Amino acid sequence: MGIIIIIRHGFSESNKKGYLTHDIDGYPLTVEGEEYLIKSAEELKKLDNIKEIISSPILRAAQTAEIISKITGLKVKKDERLKERQMGNYNNKQIPSDNKGDQTDYNWHVKEILNGYPNGLESWEEVEKRVTDLLKEIPENENVILVSHGDIIKAVIAYFLDLDEFGVWGIRANHGHFTILDSKNKRILAIGAPVISDAILEKVKHAMKENK
Repeated sequence: MGIIIIIRHGFSESNKKGYLTHDIDGYPLTVEGEEYLIKSAEELKKLDNIKEIISSPILRAAQTAEIISKITGLKVKKDERLKERQMGNYNNKQIPSDNKGDQTDYNWHVKEILNGYPNGLESWEEVEKRVTDLLKEIPENENVILVSHGDIIKAVIAYFLDLDEFGVWGIRANHGHFTILDSKNKRILAIGAPVISDAILEKVKHAMKENK
């Protein structure tokens, strides 16, 4: 692996409704989500020597990858290992909340982990394994764009920093934003960046040159 650019899918109908969903079809990008991604894809044109786009097959991610592909000219390859975390009994339901209407992760996600995933949420170990298997298959010095989902992005970061799920708990990348990793040197160049600034671009170029 060389430089890994991870993009969270654009804002979708499931996000608009506040749904958790791992469904392959349904819940396309919103019009606003598509418009924002066009701007994001233009940012990616600043980068050279990118091999390809590897995307989750889930509709909102696949549409994101296609928009990026049209603007950058890069080919898209879909990979099941980048798909959304399996939501179990939470699938196609609104994010759980307590009786105070406080929709924080602690009210359901932490409890799922501490209680051994009683509602069928895909375990962190399962997410971590499929992400790790994919990353290890990317050839040395090959720079790629990954299009995926929030927890999968956390798992990629956790792999390079040797952290567990709670270790990356506070990391969040908004829709259409960039997380960039120098995999060879295990360095984070950006987390959830809305643009590829001159400073980020300089770091990426330096890492690519250093990794040759």
